[in-house]
Amino acid sequence: MSAKLSPRLKSKKLLRRWQGRKEKLLLSLPELLDHSSVRGNVEAIHELRVTIRRLRLYVRLGRPLLSKTAVKGFLRWARGISKATSGVRDLDVALEWLQGQEDADEVMELCQARRAGAWRLARRRLLLPTRGLLKTLVKIKGGGKPHVRLARRFAKIESHLAMGVRRAGPLFFKMREDEQHQFRRLTRWWRYLREVGLPRRAQKEDALLNALLQTQEATGNRQNLILAEAALRRLRRSGVVAELRRKLAADQVATSSRIRSSLTRLARLSRARG
Repeated sequence: MSAKLSPRLKSKKLLRRWQGRKEKLLLSLPELLDHSSVRGNVEAIHELRVTIRRLRLYVRLGRPLLSKTAVKGFLRWARGISKATSGVRDLDVALEWLQGQEDADEVMELCQARRAGAWRLARRRLLLPTRGLLKTLVKIKGGGKPHVRLARRFAKIESHLAMGVRRAGPLFFKMREDEQHQFRRLTRWWRYLREVGLPRRAQKEDALLNALLQTQEATGNRQNLILAEAALRRLRRSGVVAELRRKLAADQVATSSRIRSSLTRLARLSRARG
């Protein structure tokens, strides 16, 4: 049986993992932005948004080790990109659901036209941060023991996220839509954080990480249905639109059992972890 790693060695591995993955994500940004602004297809926009979400977590986690000016500038830029592309992504979600529905061709055409307009507006804002800012985010500030500072911040953030999920989980079905969306964000942040703390070979077998992913996907499916319904609500009323909205409402109800199951498992694993 192999000896356990010391806390110091673990924290040094955490630092190397955080630094390596952060740098890889930063290097991917130019190509992702280019694909999103030139092609604007579903996959490009989604991958860009996911990459930016992960980078926001990496930058916030490493705040004590990074330039304050660079952190502030990057987070401001990231919020701008997310805001610019949110309307496009919402319509992509609606179109994905509509593809499986009968008699939805006309509604799909309307949504596609709206999506094209939203993308034309968004692409003007898909600009890369300055090269200097990206380079600064790769560097670690000198002084102290960076691996110790990162490990302490990791533990503090994870404790905060775990407490938020444990408190809010049992109340999920009593929450407003915006509160449910915020709960999903908590599970997503915790999932991303836990991935930072684990080598890739260990992620597949990690029970808590899998429970977070299941909960994120289950609540995300419900959120996508809500977004699709909101997109249809903006269209001119018709018999077809009304019927599609009724189907969306029924699909939302059908997600409840999967969400309850995922929340139960997550609560058990979260309590066991302390």
